[in-house]
Amino acid sequence: MMKKRIKSIELLVAMGVFLISGCGAKEEVQEIPSETFVNEALSSVEEQSTAVNETQPITSDEVPLETPVQSEESATTESTSEPESSSGQETQTTQTAPPEEVKYMDIAHIFKPYEQAVEISFQMPDNWNYTLWDVEEESPDWGYSVIVQGREDAIFSIFGQHGTLTAADLPNANGPNSFQTSQGLTGQYFWEEYMLDDGNTAIQGRVIFDTELVGFYGISFNMPKSIYSESKDIIDKVFQSIVIKEAQ
Repeated sequence: MMKKRIKSIELLVAMGVFLISGCGAKEEVQEIPSETFVNEALSSVEEQSTAVNETQPITSDEVPLETPVQSEESATTESTSEPESSSGQETQTTQTAPPEEVKYMDIAHIFKPYEQAVEISFQMPDNWNYTLWDVEEESPDWGYSVIVQGREDAIFSIFGQHGTLTAADLPNANGPNSFQTSQGLTGQYFWEEYMLDDGNTAIQGRVIFDTELVGFYGISFNMPKSIYSESKDIIDKVFQSIVIKEAQ
């Protein structure tokens, strides 16, 4: 009985040792994976932190890299801005200065082809030239010749003559059309175009005034059509300014 009790005690002691050693082993098994897991977790956290640091936004002190979208926007901005500057240059290149104001001067002279004196006056640009021819015994006419734009091949005359003034020397004349100056002097207007030797077109014409003065008065002109077209407004203004009247 005593031996059984001793064996029982030894069995209980052995079981206690087994339980104690077993628990310790169990705790060691749990502790080792726990440390490994913690280390792995820490390592994962560090790797994630490193990845986060690598991908985190840049600070304001760093120069940003241009993204494809920004590149496209920048290219678009440049492509749209360049034509505007080019357009501005074209505007400056093609822009023309306003035409200079034409200054006119008064021209007047008293002619005496007969006992009756006649004054012929008009206005013309002050940078044009003219020639006056007065009454002479040998000359059938009197008046002015005006050179347009300094061109010897672009001339018109304002004149009077002894003989009848007609448009017979204009075989292909257009007209007559009615003509009237700003002072009410009336007349008939004839004109025609013809070809020059150089192949360019010229225009010539005549105005025959209706007057009760002694003699016949009118205008004749002959010049390249290009010069006439360029100076037509000025020529018309000169013609409109003509005054022919009896003088004392």
